[in-house]
Amino acid sequence: MEMDYQEGRFFDDTGRWLLCATHGAAYAPDTGACASGPCRGGLVRIELSEIDGVVHWHTAWNLRPFTF
Repeated sequence: MEMDYQEGRFFDDTGRWLLCATHGAAYAPDTGACASGPCRGGLVRIELSEIDGVVHWHTAWNLRPFTF
């Protein structure tokens, strides 16, 4: 799933809200809390690392897909 709603753009015009390109929800980037839109709860924090200019994401062992 891609988050950028336009290539390389993740935030609204004010730079305050992280936008989801898939369903249009807006999130607070510092906490992941849902600010508006069709979201159930907030975002799940994931660990990131950068190795040789490539960003890698690492999920928790118990992270499971959300079911509706």
